[in-house]
Amino acid sequence: MMLARLIQFTEDQYQHVIISLMKTSEVYQTTLDRCQSHYALGWNGLNTFGTIQKLRSLLKKLQPKTVQCWMYHANALTSLSVIGLSQKPNVVWGIHHSLASPKDESISTKIALGLSKILSKQPSHILYCAHSSMQQHQAFGFKNGNSQVIANGVFLNKFQPNPQFHEPTVIGFAGRYHTAKGYTYLFETMGLLKDKNIIFKIAGSGASLENVDVKALFEQYQLDAQKVHLLDQISDMPAFYQSIDAFLMTSITEGFPNVLVEAMASGLPCISTDVGDAKYIVQDLGSIVPPRNAQALADAILAYTQKSEAEKQSLKLATRERVEQNFSIENVSRQYMQVWSQQA
Repeated sequence: MMLARLIQFTEDQYQHVIISLMKTSEVYQTTLDRCQSHYALGWNGLNTFGTIQKLRSLLKKLQPKTVQCWMYHANALTSLSVIGLSQKPNVVWGIHHSLASPKDESISTKIALGLSKILSKQPSHILYCAHSSMQQHQAFGFKNGNSQVIANGVFLNKFQPNPQFHEPTVIGFAGRYHTAKGYTYLFETMGLLKDKNIIFKIAGSGASLENVDVKALFEQYQLDAQKVHLLDQISDMPAFYQSIDAFLMTSITEGFPNVLVEAMASGLPCISTDVGDAKYIVQDLGSIVPPRNAQALADAILAYTQKSEAEKQSLKLATRERVEQNFSIENVSRQYMQVWSQQA
């Protein structure tokens, strides 16, 4: 998503070519159409050597000035593919993952991580999307003098604050059903607040009573479908943000949580666990609590509901302003282009 935004914003200045290691997705067709060309290499793990050869041939043919890699496998395979090339492009790695627990990663990711650690001096730059991610990877053994953080950015015009407040207060959550998103703590938090005059809206793939795990949690905490709205996956996130008053994130691990930036661009104060770059994004414009602590989340939600309308209005303006100043796609793209121009 972030790469798509970056391409859209910089297409006038650059001739972009996308090389996907595996396949391209129709979800991003409009972005692919904006590129000069795009390729899919059909990598499946077993054909790694052949995929590196294909990538090497493509880079010899295209002769790009800079290759902006996106995520571990692309970083490692690109660095392997340019070894010994007479005309080497400048290779910039992109790390978009938190590394809170390397031992819990998949085997494929562990292999890519091990390779990346060995190759990490090779790229001309390593760009991390979060300060926490850079610290974690450097502690893991990534060594590169040109390492920096460039946060993810949003199109500001896509997200607009809703000037109205809802009665009763509506708290929103957005995240797919996954251990990392802290659904257990989300439901425990809602259980603690079920007798309060608060409505919860839960969006994300798997956030439905058809999901047996979610149904079990719903029944365990004896929640009321009138007060807890399970919306499953939704396509119109800006409208979702407009329909709530504050945003809740219960994750137990994150890198750079885009949802916090989108929510704040929509004028929403955020109540979040202290994971990844949440504290850096939210600052003092919301509440940051320890992960895996439903009581702290519930207390922070109650504290928000007890604020005066004037205090809430002031938070609405301040959260939007923070995103305008730090996380707009214009600001973020400028930082990427600065790195790319240094390479050329």
